[in-house]
Amino acid sequence: MTRARDLILRALEDLENDDFKKFKLKLRTLKLREGFNAIPRGILENLDRVDLTDKIVCCYLEDYGLVLTAEVLQEIGMREEAVKLLETGSHLAGNAAQPRQHSSATSTVLGIHFVEKHRTSLINRVTSVDAILDRLHGSVLSQEQYDAVRAENTHQNKMRKLLGFMVAWDKSCKDQLLEALKDLHPYLVQELERN
Repeated sequence: MTRARDLILRALEDLENDDFKKFKLKLRTLKLREGFNAIPRGILENLDRVDLTDKIVCCYLEDYGLVLTAEVLQEIGMREEAVKLLETGSHLAGNAAQPRQHSSATSTVLGIHFVEKHRTSLINRVTSVDAILDRLHGSVLSQEQYDAVRAENTHQNKMRKLLGFMVAWDKSCKDQLLEALKDLHPYLVQELERN
């Protein structure tokens, strides 16, 4: 039976040496979910692919470790590999009991929220950012965060900034963003739900 640990190792084994170095650097600096700590630099530098896989699973557990590995891959410019890892991981036998939801989906079988899974597509394709901000202002976004996102000069930069705040959000905050997206970009959400 394939496990998340195996998929993480496979993804790391596919990296060229330079990309593996970038991966370790980004893993150390990426903002983590609440309750998780970064692997110390002194430990991380000397880990090979097998040992790093074990350390990721030990520190972040298998499900979040898989998601985190995909996030790091995306951050170092390996978007296709990140998507492939998440898609492969969504079919793990250990998660088969968790049904995949559609139309009102808020998460995938790995517990990854819709807005986390489709982060890149949302950054590239959402154009009604100001309207989304208006909906989230006060309930999800503080005035300072609202102003910071509004100050960005392109739709993509606004969405990137907005989604950067997501690491501190709970599920209900992400759900509010999803509801705003469904109202303002219903066809985009429907398309992404099918993927």
